[in-house]
Amino acid sequence: MRLVDKIARALLPGAGLALVCLLVGRSGVTHAAGDTKLASDPVVYSFVFLGCNRLDSAGIAATKSKSSANVIQLQQDLIEIAALRPAPRFVFFAGDIVNGLTAGTLDLQKQLPAWVELVRKNNSLNLEATRMVAFTGNHELLKWTGRKLEVPNQPAWAYWVSVMSPGKSSAKTYDFIGGSNGPVNTGVSPDRVLNDESRFSYTFQHGEYLFMILNTDTQVDATTDGNVPLHWVAAQLRKTQANPAVQHIFVMGHKPIVSPDTDDVSIQPAQAAQLYALLNNPAGDGSPGKVRAYLSAHAHEWKYYPSLPLKDGMAGKIPQIVAGNAGSPPDKNWRGDDAYFGYTLVAVTRGGAMTVQSFGRKIPVPYYRQVAAPTTTRATHVIYAPAAKPQ
Repeated sequence: MRLVDKIARALLPGAGLALVCLLVGRSGVTHAAGDTKLASDPVVYSFVFLGCNRLDSAGIAATKSKSSANVIQLQQDLIEIAALRPAPRFVFFAGDIVNGLTAGTLDLQKQLPAWVELVRKNNSLNLEATRMVAFTGNHELLKWTGRKLEVPNQPAWAYWVSVMSPGKSSAKTYDFIGGSNGPVNTGVSPDRVLNDESRFSYTFQHGEYLFMILNTDTQVDATTDGNVPLHWVAAQLRKTQANPAVQHIFVMGHKPIVSPDTDDVSIQPAQAAQLYALLNNPAGDGSPGKVRAYLSAHAHEWKYYPSLPLKDGMAGKIPQIVAGNAGSPPDKNWRGDDAYFGYTLVAVTRGGAMTVQSFGRKIPVPYYRQVAAPTTTRATHVIYAPAAKPQ
């Protein structure tokens, strides 16, 4: 069966044709078919980013989702992503892929292996062309206290690695963790990490692109959340900035630096301005940086910041993208006619221009039901334009 026919049949009624025309056009992935503007500067590299697909308790009960994932939304996204041309090199699952948030690993043991099985068995992606990478959010690493505060759930660290990077013991396994060079507890760590964070915050390089994953709930004590390893970030950025083989850096974390809910900081307030300063001045000397964007989730909506608000000492030009609209209960301010579930595509053209494009479909009521509306382009922003070469 042709890919186009497969997609049209697999998607919900009314969605297939519109989606296929959008995604499988001759001119590339970021414009509709027949767009001659892109034909002269085609997409040569891309990746997908999506976060927050977990159901709440009512959604789990209604759908009987073993993984606690919003399965309908997740499967539709994977079908659509598989139709993108050229195929994206990576799909990043940006945390809150399961409901979690309880003490110990009992609920994680029910949900996380079921999520892995769901993604492995019901996946239209060509995994030879597209690598899946998943990193942690608060629902994977934290737990509720009796006062409904979120605090570190220490056993979750080891359990996450055991499930998401189980080694080569079985053909059914898949390594969702992309690197292993993060900070570790040496007793003198300037970031005060209490666990082995080497597979939670890490970097990996693919060609001229470097991806930095941040654990935005790095454990530094028994009670606080929202920490990032700033000393490690600074060292990695300086190293990468000096590496001529790396031309572009994308930094990702579950929690935004600034939350769209309140336009206030989302990670630890004492760290927000420092992290943003590092992204804007990675070499520390004011020279042009290679960081192109900070991508995040956590808030159950989609919002693009061309730069972050000039407050709390923040200043710079690195954009922040909040893409937490993959299927979790939408935020209160994300329930109107213009709200949507979907995924985000970052694409690079042959000429070096970079765009971030948000694909989405109307959120059903209740949010875990089937979707009858087609997926369309909801927002497109240029995040990087290379300097013109001298004539």
